[in-house]
Amino acid sequence: MTTTKRIVAAAVVGAFGIWATCALGFWQLRRAAAKEILQQQIDVAATATPTAPGRDELEHPASLVHRHLRLQGRWLPDAVVYLDNRPQAGQAGFYVLMPLHIDEPVQADVLVNRGWTARNMNDRTRIAAYPTAAGTVEVTGVALAEEPRLMDLARPTGRALAGIWQNFDPGAYRTAGGPAVLPIVLRQDRREVGPGDDDGLSRDWPDRNGALQSQIDRHHGYAFQWFALATTLGALLLYQVFRVIRHGRTISP
Repeated sequence: MTTTKRIVAAAVVGAFGIWATCALGFWQLRRAAAKEILQQQIDVAATATPTAPGRDELEHPASLVHRHLRLQGRWLPDAVVYLDNRPQAGQAGFYVLMPLHIDEPVQADVLVNRGWTARNMNDRTRIAAYPTAAGTVEVTGVALAEEPRLMDLARPTGRALAGIWQNFDPGAYRTAGGPAVLPIVLRQDRREVGPGDDDGLSRDWPDRNGALQSQIDRHHGYAFQWFALATTLGALLLYQVFRVIRHGRTISP
């Protein structure tokens, strides 16, 4: 192989490697930027004045995600489920997911994360009592597409209403006898408007953006690694080309 061919071969291989690693780095930056925008939307929604959704919005609930909503309805306490392994301030506990049935502007059931309750360390299945207001209540909160899921170590079986679940599954919920809830979860605000202010549940949501920020940081870290690899490949390419030009030797693998 002539010196010229060696240089060309090294340039092609090196350029492809640099292009690929840079492309992956920019891809990670784009993913981070998209989640930063999502985080801003959540932050804005949390501080915005809550609004009542209209008929069209309830019929197309995807449009409600990351909005600050105000709903009026009645609780369905018999259809509650408790999400396990949701710690708060270093203490084990559960999220209390309870549907709210609304009649206006259309009849629908919205799953509400009412808050967090601590686990009984002597009896895991014993849930501390909390009051649930009867009649019509007004609830405000930020709508999410779903509660972040945790890894299921085994295929869940026998999930029942008023039971402890690892993750919320709409299909399993219907099978257990729950209503057909809209595909959103309303994370209830810290302070209610109307009855039910003192239900003993914690609505301090420190992880509302914590998981998202962790993902953003991870994307930035991956991007740095890809760009560092591209820089290393560029340096190796220049080094190998210099060796070929100077010594005319075959490029070492």
